[in-house]
Order: sequence, then structure tokens, then C-alpha cells
Amino acid sequence: MGLNIRQEEIGAVRLLMLEGRLDTETAADFELALQDLRSAGEHEFLIDLAGIGYVSSAGLRVLLSLAKQLDGGNGSVRLCGLSPAVREVFDVAGFSKLFAIFPNRNGALGDMPQPEPAAVTAQKAAQLLGVRASAKPSPQAAQIARAAALLLGITPTAAVGKSGPSLRAPAASPSAFERQRSARQAQVPADGFLARLRRLFGAKP
Repeated sequence: MGLNIRQEEIGAVRLLMLEGRLDTETAADFELALQDLRSAGEHEFLIDLAGIGYVSSAGLRVLLSLAKQLDGGNGSVRLCGLSPAVREVFDVAGFSKLFAIFPNRNGALGDMPQPEPAAVTAQKAAQLLGVRASAKPSPQAAQIARAAALLLGITPTAAVGKSGPSLRAPAASPSAFERQRSARQAQVPADGFLARLRRLFGAKP
């Protein structure tokens, strides 16, 4: 039996749901998946092991390597859903003291960071432009996010809560959509980073 890895994005958290065996044969696939996510800028991980029936030393090594990469404020990794057999392996190896382990997903997500939508949009725009995104959003994140949203034809709503401004899709009519986007683009300064955004999405600087 191999290893199946399903992913889900919950705010700033990358949820990985593993099913199968995490052993010598499958640990390499898991490690490659983590490397791809790290290269994409992911730094908050929740790994759900509810579907894992067996973990070998190779699987433990991959988890430990991820934890070391995120040590020192670079991010975090949490585990949840360990079966009694898998939890015993962690206990015997001393790994239970090295990881934050929770009974279920909801408990693990309780106090993990949930960024404002504006910060998330800014990070996505930075990745599209090949700009290295930092773990903490810059003070200009909201401005960049707004510019990116307008260039993509998304209109910010007026409602703003603790999670920041929400976004809604433009009107269904193509002509109204084009008029709205043109008007919004005219309000965005065409210099520096914003000009690069415009070029990326086909808008004239």
C-alpha cells in the first residue's frame, strides 16, 4: 500500500491529509511534496495522520527535517489524528515531545495564524511575479492586494471586519465588467511594483 497525500489551504495553513503507510518506500514522495510546498513559500503546516496506519523511522525523519526547517520563528508544523499504534511509535522514539500533537484537526487549527485576505492576495501576486514573499506581510500588503484585485477585475466590498476587506466577483455583464475595470485601473499608480502587476495581467501602464 502506497501513500496518498491530499492538500487543503485553510487561511495561512497548509493542511496535508495522509493516507496509507509512511515508510521507507513512501517517505521520499512525502519529502518531495514538502519541498515543493516550501519552495512555494508555505510555512504553516498541519499534517493529519488519521489515515496513516504505520510510520517507520524514514517517515519520522521527514517530519523531523520539516520541523527543523521551520524552527526559530520561520513557521510551524502540527500533527493531528494519530492512531494509538502511530502514537506509540512517536512516544517510543521520543518524537511526542518534539511536535505539537492534537487529537483532531479542529483542535490543531485553534490558534494557528489566519491572515487577512488582503495579505493572502498580496502573497499570491508576489509569487506570480517571482517576488520572494516574507513570512510576515509588509505594511504595503493591503495596497498591493487592492491593486492586484482591481487589475484582476475583482471589486473590494465595503464591509471590513477583523479578517480584512472581502472581495466579490464583478458583474456578469462583460461590457459592464470592462468599464468597471478600466475605471479602477485608472486609479492605480503606474510605477514600480504596480506597473509590473499591470504588465503581468495585460493592462497598459
